[in-house]
Amino acid sequence: RGEGPGRGEGPGGPGQSEGLLGLGQGEGPLGLGRTDGFPLPYYLRNFLIALQAVLRSEDKELFDEGDALWLGMFQNLSAAGQMLYVRLFQRKLKWLKVIKLSYAEIGEDLTPTIEELRLAGLLQTGSELCDVSEALDLLSAPELKLLAKSFHLRTQGQRAEILKSLLRLAKQQSIFSSKQKPSSPGLTILNRAKAVIGHCVRVAALGRAVFSRLLLLFNLTDWTDEEEVSSPGRSPLSTLLKVNMGHVTFPSYTVQREKKIFQHRDDLLRYTEAVHSLAEVGGAVANGTWSEALHLCKTARETWIQLEKSSDVGFHQDLPVYLRCFTAGWVYTRIRYRGVEILQRLHMYEEAVEELQSLLEQSTYCLESRGHWWNRLTLNLHQHLKRTDQAIHCLWKGLDDVWVHTGYRLALYQRALRIRDSPSCRKWHHLLQDVPVMRVEDVPHVTIKGRTCPGMGNALFLMSDPSEGPNLGQGEPCSTVICSVEEISLAHYKQQGFDQGIHGEGATFLTLFGLLFWDIIFLSGIPDVFRNPYQAGPLDLYTDCFYQHRKTPIESRVEFLQDAPIETLHRLITEVWDNHRDTTTTLINWRIFSSLQQAQSLVSCLGSLFLSGICSILAKDLRHSRGGLPDLVVWNSHSLQYKLAEVKGPSDQLSHKQMVWLDQLRRLGADVEVCHVSAVGARSYKLS
Repeated sequence: RGEGPGRGEGPGGPGQSEGLLGLGQGEGPLGLGRTDGFPLPYYLRNFLIALQAVLRSEDKELFDEGDALWLGMFQNLSAAGQMLYVRLFQRKLKWLKVIKLSYAEIGEDLTPTIEELRLAGLLQTGSELCDVSEALDLLSAPELKLLAKSFHLRTQGQRAEILKSLLRLAKQQSIFSSKQKPSSPGLTILNRAKAVIGHCVRVAALGRAVFSRLLLLFNLTDWTDEEEVSSPGRSPLSTLLKVNMGHVTFPSYTVQREKKIFQHRDDLLRYTEAVHSLAEVGGAVANGTWSEALHLCKTARETWIQLEKSSDVGFHQDLPVYLRCFTAGWVYTRIRYRGVEILQRLHMYEEAVEELQSLLEQSTYCLESRGHWWNRLTLNLHQHLKRTDQAIHCLWKGLDDVWVHTGYRLALYQRALRIRDSPSCRKWHHLLQDVPVMRVEDVPHVTIKGRTCPGMGNALFLMSDPSEGPNLGQGEPCSTVICSVEEISLAHYKQQGFDQGIHGEGATFLTLFGLLFWDIIFLSGIPDVFRNPYQAGPLDLYTDCFYQHRKTPIESRVEFLQDAPIETLHRLITEVWDNHRDTTTTLINWRIFSSLQQAQSLVSCLGSLFLSGICSILAKDLRHSRGGLPDLVVWNSHSLQYKLAEVKGPSDQLSHKQMVWLDQLRRLGADVEVCHVSAVGARSYKLS
């Protein structure tokens, strides 16, 4: 494989990128045949497969010669060098103690391999560790205490407190960083910490970014979350591993790529930068550092304002909505709404309203969120800022917005009614006289009692173990189990004669929909909904495009189901169950039913007409209708009676989506009800 360049040479050296962006000729260094005398381990093999897949596709145009230099350096590593690099690449981007690294398949002594990676420019060593906070992060709690003691600092308390004291000491003598010469105390702390740490390494950020982009493109359909940003490549490489081991099987479909998501390299760079910004905001929110999170959101907003002027937003508008989510504009729009949530948490409602109005002025990104934005805008204006006239104006605009779907439309309608019927808002009544009526009828409500679990509030309940037979409460000793409100309710319905029951919420009906519409979901001939072999569903599944692309076969299937005999439904489900059981797919939870027979039993109870109706609703708007379905489905496998129940614990209320679904299910002929679990103490429960 050759040796890396000498000290001081740039990554790759002269001519080392030759042929890299046109892989496939023979068994080059990225070919799977070159092993330096031993088989490739799974993680390196999968890494190479992913790289080759991207560099042999049209996406190779998104990498320039500068990127090729880094890839060329990887090509010229020994097998051991490639193995160690991939191992370290999959870990979080931070300094690591060499003494803590142990990879027996690479070698007992990693020093020569580390030196090879350092000379290649792919790895940084301890001489480049110049940030005190990064150095202190490598120390254990006992090591931090010893270091703090050497500076006569208080060593009592948690690790975080000691770390804070050391950083405060350093900052007292001016700020230090890798770009500035550290102050004297900071330099002393850094040197003493490095002496304790010993040898340490970190993957070079520039090279790492190139490989991260390659793996991102390999499986772009997987959203990059905060954890994935900190450990790039873990998700796609894990997927490959599971597939190769036979632990995961993806559905069969035809990959058909026509649209370019990224116009050029800069477009991809902007997207990856936006994803990292979103991850940073998410991390700050998770840590509860709201001021930092708000600062990050404002910075991202300014970045997007500048990009919006220079980038071709028109190109994004021409992309179908299910590909538009992979653009920088879409991600920055998500960040901006995270900023709204932070502003609201900090009670900065004036700024939140301004940002929501700005978000609603555009109609290119995050269209599925417009209903939520209108609802939050009207709430902020009406309740927090007391600007009722502006709230009413926004209510009308929200109700006229074609992107506002049923649940949010109901929320806006009910808010309009509350304003209209409020005595304090009498002078604005005339503005709401012609609000279009949305009729959502209530369903029956029942209340059962549950014994609360001491010390757990109303979150958990106690119930006698139903598995111990019929003598419970008749003098026989029995055990008690901790359970949820749903389990309490299932026991209640079992006493009413429903011998079968599932707490699945939407998963129960989504699974039945997936079983009955499998061939339509994975229909061929629709461009860009399947872009790689590792998708659990089409990219348009949760967009309006799903129904538009498949309107004819969906309507045909719904019409067929209306009059289909139960035996035909059983056959359809059996075919998919037998042929695709345990296939990884977005809609189907193969564990929701204990067996095929249980699924068939429920289908027999629900009937053809009801199933066709619920499938029609789901097919037309899966994104918004997948939420709000009742918690429980219970049925009697002998009498074929069934009931759908939405369970509510103490003080819980129905959401707007749940109200809409309960009304729709009632209209379809289902027996539906809301089951309230009333919390009582042990003594009151015994008396009752």
